[in-house]
Amino acid sequence: MQWPTAAGAVLRALLKSGSASRSVIAAHAGLSPATVTSRTRALLDAGLLRESPPADRSQRVGRPHSPLELDRRNAVAAIHFAASQTRIAVIDIAGTIVADAVVPHRTLEGDDLVADAATALAALRHELPGGIRLFGVGVATGGWVDPEAGVVLSHPLLRLQDTPIRDLLVRLTGLPVELDSHARAMVHAEQLFGVLGSDASAAVLFVGNVIDAAFAVDGRVHYGPGSSAGSLATLVPSGRGSEGTGLLDAYSDRSLERRAGALRLVESPTIPALIAAAETDPRAHALFEERARGLAAVAAALLDVLNPETLIITDRAFTGLPAVRAIYFDAIAARAQMRSSARHRITGTSFPGRSLEIAAATVLLHRLYTDPLAVAADGFGAHRVEATAPQFESR
Repeated sequence: MQWPTAAGAVLRALLKSGSASRSVIAAHAGLSPATVTSRTRALLDAGLLRESPPADRSQRVGRPHSPLELDRRNAVAAIHFAASQTRIAVIDIAGTIVADAVVPHRTLEGDDLVADAATALAALRHELPGGIRLFGVGVATGGWVDPEAGVVLSHPLLRLQDTPIRDLLVRLTGLPVELDSHARAMVHAEQLFGVLGSDASAAVLFVGNVIDAAFAVDGRVHYGPGSSAGSLATLVPSGRGSEGTGLLDAYSDRSLERRAGALRLVESPTIPALIAAAETDPRAHALFEERARGLAAVAAALLDVLNPETLIITDRAFTGLPAVRAIYFDAIAARAQMRSSARHRITGTSFPGRSLEIAAATVLLHRLYTDPLAVAADGFGAHRVEATAPQFESR
């Protein structure tokens, strides 16, 4: 992964500040005023920036200093394939969700999942506010994903086996498409829109229907040969391995929902309903407590082996239930080698309730914020010789 170009640094400075003068951008991006002037002119011409009304309207001699801001009419589509549903969203380049939809799975077959997602996206595009310009589709899911090939090689729950997601969606949507694993995409999302610095070392422990991980060193997300980095299928904390297809499945959302259904804890055993019930029902709370203690072994291993500055845990109970968060802290600190600093290096997602959509969008957006002028000129996928997809495309 390349470092941001000067234009990328300008775009990132405006993402953080919201609106700024060229001199402020130069200071924040660490660029010379001349470089900022040339790059902002190119970004304005590309339609990625726009000038705000002058902040100082007083009568002065000379040209008013108009601040610059991201042109948020530019947006990407986001698709996340989960175990029981697909999330579709349109997200502007500042990371704000413009529109979204949830599509329950009618089948687990890969081609059908992709077709249903494309149909839902077409309906969403039809209802978008005027002026929104979609310039691609970011896709994220669990399992083994090869971004360069555009293929989901395997998924532990869905029938996505050697499924050419990118080619299928390009044909169905007419837009450029990129995909990645949701754990790696979340690292990129936290770097762009969340708690991580662009040069930080970090790890994400993704806890949902699939449990996997991703990490970055000096800001660079690790992919490994065949982009297979991130699988935790053979990392074995003690627990109910016989309940699911993998030894970590005992701690998945699906496993907790099944157990809650057997105990008749809530009428509809979903994770949000269980979190709500856990506020008053000790039995529901105990399910999340057990998961926190079990996954603490995984989290402590990530801290000790990778030694990241930050570990992000995406378990929704980590964010929603303070007592469960405390159990994570205590159990990880008890296992980790650097016990004194362990709890201070652990945090939850920056995007509670919308992390999957943001992660999928960032599959594209992190490329945009790395080299925006190349993306504007050549479209996404320009790093691949065969990519010929156009750039901005209106609905």
